[in-house]
Amino acid sequence: MRFSQVTMIGLSITLLTTFLPQLQSAAQPSNVPALTIAIDGPVYAGQPVWIRAVNLPPEYGVRYPFYTGIGYMGCNRLEVKHNGVLLTPRNFSFSSYEGIACGSSAPSGSPENRLPLHVLYPIDQPGTYSVRWTAMGRSAVPAQSQWLTFTALKATPQQHETWLMNLLATAPESDGQLAGDFLPSLVAAAPDPRALNTFIKYLYADNGVVSGMASSALESFAQPEVLRAVAESLETKGPSDQLAYFASYHTGWTLDDEEKIVRVAIHFLQPRDAAPTSRKQLSAEAPTQTAAAIKLLRFILYVPNHAWPASPELRSYSDAQVLQVAPDITENASVTAVQELAEYLGTMEYSPQAHSLLRRIAERNDVAGTQARICLTWLPQPEDLAHLAAFLTAPGDVDANGAERGMLAATLEKAYGEKALPYLEQSVASSPYIWVRVQSAQLLALHDRPIGFQFLLDQLVQDPWPWNHAYKPELIRWVCSNFPNDLPGDASEDAVISFLRERVARSTQKK
Repeated sequence: MRFSQVTMIGLSITLLTTFLPQLQSAAQPSNVPALTIAIDGPVYAGQPVWIRAVNLPPEYGVRYPFYTGIGYMGCNRLEVKHNGVLLTPRNFSFSSYEGIACGSSAPSGSPENRLPLHVLYPIDQPGTYSVRWTAMGRSAVPAQSQWLTFTALKATPQQHETWLMNLLATAPESDGQLAGDFLPSLVAAAPDPRALNTFIKYLYADNGVVSGMASSALESFAQPEVLRAVAESLETKGPSDQLAYFASYHTGWTLDDEEKIVRVAIHFLQPRDAAPTSRKQLSAEAPTQTAAAIKLLRFILYVPNHAWPASPELRSYSDAQVLQVAPDITENASVTAVQELAEYLGTMEYSPQAHSLLRRIAERNDVAGTQARICLTWLPQPEDLAHLAAFLTAPGDVDANGAERGMLAATLEKAYGEKALPYLEQSVASSPYIWVRVQSAQLLALHDRPIGFQFLLDQLVQDPWPWNHAYKPELIRWVCSNFPNDLPGDASEDAVISFLRERVARSTQKK
């Protein structure tokens, strides 16, 4: 179809159909909600195609993106035929979803009830297409459309260039519009290098969904071109959090690439010396890039399944450089950077210098200190046990309930085993943090220590419930699930109390 025929269709055409669902089995209910879908035309091959759900009930509500994978469509399935032939959707390896099944990661302002058809099915050839949308949402009964037929017109090179230039010139500032409209629309421009460079640019976005969408969109391009562009961006702009993930998850880097990227990351370690060039321009970004540089080095050199097959010499060089700047990072960088430093020090091979630095960071009363205390247990040293256990009872945590310190109790038990139990008993008796006492008591109960059972019993029989009414049923469930040979999963409160009294008596006799 030539462009001159578009006037016969009209620029305001809406392809619309209302229908009954297609039932896949006789057992499916007959009152399945009908779905009405639309595509605003005209549609051109090689340009974005957004499909809208016109009458979607609230329980099926769609807020794309659902995850940082640009090709993940949540609890929705799109099927497409081209000239009557069913197409296979494009596979995005990083579009897998983790979390609530039909949840949404869309930033505020993302358009609702629409999906980018062209992301899964590149509409790059003129012709007749049909699409069907099946939505599950939070309902047990899916809503499914009939097939909606539309025609993709052939765009002239000038029309395509005009569309792309207009899109690039009108990039929104809103995170919602970037993640929910602009970046998915730009996927249709692949493999144009301007689109590739734009996705690389948004790898530096502050919003994690925006940068994640840009990262997953890179799979629309040839890998050698992507690796080249990423390496150039690292060299000229430095690392970002998203670039650290991208570099570690992708293969194909040469040894020269690896050496270049490691050395570039090291240039950005200094919190007050962001880069040997353009220091003034990047100084405001230095804390964030310091954290990203450390994460990048840790991912590519140490994290299992992510680490490159880098030479031992390159890893040793990185360790030496990190240790050299670590005191400056500890004193002058952001909390996030210090936290990343703690993880790097805890992952590298043990050295007295790294251990000493971790001990120093562990004294901090922030998330970096919490991380350092956990890292010290990854390669447990006998002299650290008493030092770390002291944090379970030391006052002054900003969290009066001590939730993060409670996690330390489990970490110590895992790292030191039976040797940690006397310290956990002391925590149950004297810690000012209820979550430390609860976590310690649960661990002790699993080791058949009477003080653990006694604490849990005391919490259930106290009246009124002293600190968190909502936790009482959770505590009962914990006892039932961890002692399944003694209690059914739905045991009553009285049954759990009787069990705890019996275990207190039995474990006391053993002791």
